[in-house]
Amino acid sequence: VLLHAEQKQYDIALKKCDKQLQLVNEVPRAKAVIYNLKGGLYLAQKMPDKAEKAFDSALTADPEYLRSYYALARIYLNKQQEDKAIAQYQALLEKNPKQTGPHMMLGTIYDMQQRFDLSEKHYREALTINPEFAPAANNLAYLLSNRSKDVDEALTYARVAKEKLPKDPAVMDTLGWIYYQKGLYDSAIAELNDSLELLADNPTVNYHLGMAYYKKGENAKAKAQLEKALSLSDEFDGADEARKMLSEM
Repeated sequence: VLLHAEQKQYDIALKKCDKQLQLVNEVPRAKAVIYNLKGGLYLAQKMPDKAEKAFDSALTADPEYLRSYYALARIYLNKQQEDKAIAQYQALLEKNPKQTGPHMMLGTIYDMQQRFDLSEKHYREALTINPEFAPAANNLAYLLSNRSKDVDEALTYARVAKEKLPKDPAVMDTLGWIYYQKGLYDSAIAELNDSLELLADNPTVNYHLGMAYYKKGENAKAKAQLEKALSLSDEFDGADEARKMLSEM
């Protein structure tokens, strides 16, 4: 599918997705992955409405699939429909307050708006409903660690997410970054390298790994990762710190 997408053969890619959906109809995570792929294909064709439906279908299939939450939130932000989306999820909670999904979406949207007190509130609400809800545990862990709050509490949530989603690269990145903040640099490097195998072009993961290498005194590796992070983007959270570290090497 990705190869066809690179060649802009979107119709072929979508047909392959639909064929695979028929084969994995009883496997929730596989369905979520394929719907998420379809959402990406629609976005590549500038069809945000169809993409939104595909990402919704991914979360219907598997409410713990992290990537589709981020994708949906980005669509709402790009369409400048954050308030509409927030009202929609709040209405869902008024009808049934015991749903983790709406809390997760609200938390993700508020995160992207940098309204962190509100995002923290909704992640905690989701975890009150389901203490093992991995997407909220992961995002709350990352939020707490980045806001210099209780890193030990962040680690607890990150470990919940890792137990439930052991192969998710976003979860590996969160756990690795928290290990970094606790000074456990070998553990941080192991998690971040695993994350990077699946998110090679993610500037944040490259930055996190570079910082861990820097703290270990492995400056050549640190420099390579930090330079790659900045080559991928100069606007990620931590870009200024990456430039500062490179200037000191």
